[in-house]
This record gives sequence, structure tokens and C-alpha cells, in this order.
Amino acid sequence: MNHEETFDPSFFEQLRKAEEKHFWFSVRRKWIFDELSRLVAPPAKFLEVGCGTGNVSSFLSRKGYEVTGCEFYPDAIQGAWPGFRIIQGDANDLPFSDKHFDIVGLFDVIEHFQDDMTPLREAVRVVKGGGIVAVTVPAREELWSWFDEVSLHKRRYTKETLKRMFVEMQLQPLVMKYMFMSLYLPMKYLRSKGETVEDAFRISRVMNILLKGLFDGERLISKGLSLPIGTSLIAIARKVHCYQ
Repeated sequence: MNHEETFDPSFFEQLRKAEEKHFWFSVRRKWIFDELSRLVAPPAKFLEVGCGTGNVSSFLSRKGYEVTGCEFYPDAIQGAWPGFRIIQGDANDLPFSDKHFDIVGLFDVIEHFQDDMTPLREAVRVVKGGGIVAVTVPAREELWSWFDEVSLHKRRYTKETLKRMFVEMQLQPLVMKYMFMSLYLPMKYLRSKGETVEDAFRISRVMNILLKGLFDGERLISKGLSLPIGTSLIAIARKVHCYQ
């Protein structure tokens, strides 16, 4: 695998700045924690594969998980958030022993790989029997745009696609939910027009506060009511066979 084709490391500096305050990153990490903690509470051993600069890993560490981040690109490791152990490694060949972690997360990672089953298979290998594998991915092919292209995405996903992948890996699907419902129609409209922006994360302070409130509301609603559509998916499955 040529990792130059999975991500552009020059983006990490821009991402690191956006992760601090941008509504999408702020709400997403809380959404991930909500779903994980409901199934496997802290302090569990958690691995984030392709953690980037580690905004999710750092957040989950503060919530009490024993967190290890694994990242291929040195640029991301050098600018990483504090509070967790981070090591360099390849998602297609993780530097960990079998059945080592209680939770393995791949958050907006597998869409960067032409072969998305291999990193998922590696996640299954290093998670314990009875443990869980969690992914977030961009949703719905109709939302494909220039942003997917510059982000070096290979595809967007549906619930059915992820469920098939889990079943093929002999995982038991537990959670399959859309996120960011209110972004769907605006994003579909803008992307159908083929519009581009210089900085996809640039947003006014007031608008950022309003959107953070809106999507925190959606996050809370989704605890009891599955959103019908969204721009991202969160999916979690359990490794049911201890011999895997």
C-alpha cells in the first residue's frame, strides 16, 4: 500500500487547528464517546487506528479510557494532542498482538483505503473476544464532491455496506446510525452545484456556536431515536467468537 495515496500529510496542520473548536470535530468526538461508553465503559483498553493528531484519542483519555493511538504519518504524531500513548504503525499491519484491546476504533479512516477490508480485519485481530470495533465514515454516495477528492477518499458508505462488511468479518452489528442529519440537504445542494471553497473548515464564530448547539441536540436525540439520514455514519460491532 502506497500511503501517499491514502492521505495528504500537509493537511494535518489545518486539521489540528480545526479540531480545537470547529463544531464538527467537537460534536463528533462526543458522539463517539456516547456510543462507546454505552457498550464498554472506561477504563477499558482502547486503540484508535489512523488517529491522526488524536483529537478523539485525547478526548477519550480524558473520559477515563486507557488509550493508544496508532498513526502512520510522522507529521500527525509530531503535532498530536496530549494525554495518550501514540505510536507509528500501519493500519494494514498493526504492531500489536492478537486480542489485546477491548475497543478498536477507526474514525474516518477506512474510506481512504482502496482495500477497506484489510484495516478492518486487522482491527478484528487485535480486539479481544467480546470486544467491539467502531468506525465512522462519510455517508451516501450522492454527497460525493471535490472535498472527497482532495481528502483522497475512495468511497462513501451506506448502512447496508457497513453491515455487509461486519458480517463478512464475523462481527455482530450493534450500532448503525447516521450523524449530522441537518447537514445532509445543504451539503447535497452545494455539492450538486459543484461548488468549492478554499478552506472547508472556515466558519464564523457565531455560526460555529449555533451549529454546535444544533448538532449537540441531534446527538442527544440520537440516543433514543435513530436519525433517518446524515452526512456521516457511526457503526459498532462486537467480536462474538473468542477464537477469532
